[in-house]
Amino acid sequence: MKIQYFLAIALLIVVLFALTSNPSKDDYVAFAKNEITEEAGGFVGMISGPFINSYTTAKNYGLFSLYETKVEEDEEKLMAVGLFNNFIWISTPESSPEK
Repeated sequence: MKIQYFLAIALLIVVLFALTSNPSKDDYVAFAKNEITEEAGGFVGMISGPFINSYTTAKNYGLFSLYETKVEEDEEKLMAVGLFNNFIWISTPESSPEK
């Protein structure tokens, strides 16, 4: 019986922490800009912030958020999950094969 109470309290604490540490769209934009700067260089990183912000949609599910950055319907998109003030990439455009 004590184990059930302990597990219920632990689950409640994790849920409350997830609710309070759900990152915002601004956090995602800063994260994506930092990732792009590391991959492509400083200049591209500087101009990518407003671009990412305008083409990103955020869906808040309470415990986590889903962020999608897509320029056109037919193009590949960036998708990330925001959870516990961190981001996890779900999909990123694949590098084109070299010929």
